[in-house]
Amino acid sequence: MAKITTSDALKMLSEILEEPLEKLTPEVLRDEVDGWDSLGALSLMAELDDRFGIILTAEESREMTRIDDVLQLLRRHDCLTD
Repeated sequence: MAKITTSDALKMLSEILEEPLEKLTPEVLRDEVDGWDSLGALSLMAELDDRFGIILTAEESREMTRIDDVLQLLRRHDCLTD
C-alpha cells in the first residue's frame, strides 16, 4: 500500500480537483471547490482505489464534505506518513 505525506496528499487533491494548491486546506468545504463536482468525486474515488486500494461507495464519497475528510480517510487506512 502506498504512503504519502499530508503535503503530497494535498498536491494529489489539487491535481485531481484542478484547484490551486494554495486554496486547499483541511477546512475547505466541498462546495468551495469548483472541481469537486460529480466528475471530480469519481476521479477522486478512482485515484484512491488505484493508488491506495481504498474503495469507496457513492454514499461514502458524498459524505466527504471537507478536504479534511479525505485526509482523515487516508489516515484511517494508514496511508499518511505524518
